Amino acid sequence: MTSTLIRRILKFGAKLQDQLLKQQSRHASINTIQHYFPAPKKGEHIIDSPFGQLSYPEMPIHEYVWETLQSYSHMIATECGVTGRKYTYAQARDYSSYIARSLLDMGLKPGDVLAIILPNLPESPIAFLGCLEAGIVITSVNPIYTVDEISKQLISSGAKAVITSTEIAETVKSAVKQSMPGAKLIVVDDQVNSMTSDAIPFEDLIKKGKTLPVPSSRDFAFDNVAVLPYSSGTTGLPKGVMLSHRNIVANLKMMADTLKDDILVPSNGVFQQIIPVILPMYHIYGMVTVMLSKMTTGGKLITLPKFTPESYVRVLERNPVTELMLVPPIVLFLTSSKLVKKHFLDHVTYITSGAAPLSDTDVERFYEKFSIARDKLKFRQGYGMTESSPVSLYEKTGTKYSSIGRPICGCQARLVDPITKKDVTTPRQTGELWIRGPHVMKGYLNNQKATEETLQDGWLLTGDIAYFDEDSDFFITDRLKELIKVKGFQVAPAELEALIRTHPNVEEAGVVGIPDDRSGEVPMAFVVLKEKGATKTEEIQDFVKGKVSEFKELRGGVRFVDSLPKNPSGKILRKKLKALLE
Repeated sequence: MTSTLIRRILKFGAKLQDQLLKQQSRHASINTIQHYFPAPKKGEHIIDSPFGQLSYPEMPIHEYVWETLQSYSHMIATECGVTGRKYTYAQARDYSSYIARSLLDMGLKPGDVLAIILPNLPESPIAFLGCLEAGIVITSVNPIYTVDEISKQLISSGAKAVITSTEIAETVKSAVKQSMPGAKLIVVDDQVNSMTSDAIPFEDLIKKGKTLPVPSSRDFAFDNVAVLPYSSGTTGLPKGVMLSHRNIVANLKMMADTLKDDILVPSNGVFQQIIPVILPMYHIYGMVTVMLSKMTTGGKLITLPKFTPESYVRVLERNPVTELMLVPPIVLFLTSSKLVKKHFLDHVTYITSGAAPLSDTDVERFYEKFSIARDKLKFRQGYGMTESSPVSLYEKTGTKYSSIGRPICGCQARLVDPITKKDVTTPRQTGELWIRGPHVMKGYLNNQKATEETLQDGWLLTGDIAYFDEDSDFFITDRLKELIKVKGFQVAPAELEALIRTHPNVEEAGVVGIPDDRSGEVPMAFVVLKEKGATKTEEIQDFVKGKVSEFKELRGGVRFVDSLPKNPSGKILRKKLKALLE
């Protein structure tokens, strides 16, 4: 028997084995978990979900995503809104499997951490699901981060490899050399720059993985950490949020049961939802609520690596888009831009806004501009956190524009007065929003103190101040936490304050967010100088610029003050700083 014939037989055998394993995976009996909550304790005023009891399957994220693949395998899963390159669901499923095999063949092991530092590309979900199939933990990194910012997250997460794109490969390469020399650098050809030296082309992993055998089956731990995004939580510097397969699969099922036959309409081989993906997939909103949730029902994701008015409008113009997943600044763009025409929205039935509050007046201006019937296109707002995988509340009726609605299926909520620590029982009385459910994180990576401050007796303390009305619909009014939200991105004041204090003429600094029509908020700094008059405000702004991502820059300005208001323990009283502006 010739060596060529032997190779063909082995290749055919591997392919057959792969197909059999896929069939077994689809038809294997899956344990279904019925989620129950403990009985309320004395004094707890708990508001349950109106959407019924939750049952969810005990299976890994990638299997949950691919579970109904056979119904729409020939349809497009992801397509680049700039270059047009695309992958069907069958290709995406196969390629993610090949990626998994190659990563394991390279020496990575289940439980190792890999950093995905990618803009929104059609390859992003393939990389994500491939890592999960290999049992590798994903830490998602903002692709517009600087070298220092990337390095900090790589060190904190303990990442052993990176997947990035040619556009930002040199920046990422510098961060890898600075923080994890010798780590594997895998680069997607996004057709922006040429392939960097010493990098492994993403395409090579697909090609090689196709020839590798399917890894032997292993015991799967449903509560293992799957994804490690970073969030500043209620206060402080960014921390690794440990989200398990349980957390994310539960949240996907919670959304599905809440929105079934509504927003999450499954593809059937003919009909398919079409969604432009402008929200970054490294962020929990874009990652779970858009990417994973829409892929479970066979939606077509049109990816845009960055938001530009021209590219976004081009996608709306050329595609019969059925739904928009947005943040308030993009809603405001649709309303104000002359580039956006009414007929671009002919097929859109729902607009969901999240990450920051959207006001009634913002929605009314949208309807006035486009003269669209409110029952034809509904605006809805949801609420979530990275720490809750993310969705916890959703306004389903499309009638209370500024409300975040009610707890979704499988979630409970309560309001707790931050001063008295007693539950709020009266409508329109404010308190801190606490939530509970199987979607709440395991905790913060290597930070027990922050975990204990945020998770208490199964409840996630959100740091957001809210009230509920007579219908038990919730409204966010303010937040205890000190985060600044710029276009939905989180900016930790402590991070900017620490940077400003490194200026040779700065004694102290306090940073707050101030309202901005385009960005929601922008950072502003109050600065105490060592030598008065020796430094101009523009010098402080320029000092920060270049050391942080653009959205963290001090676009709210700088004000010099003689001292910063503080409490007896030395904590800056940012509310008093904001009062100075009034």
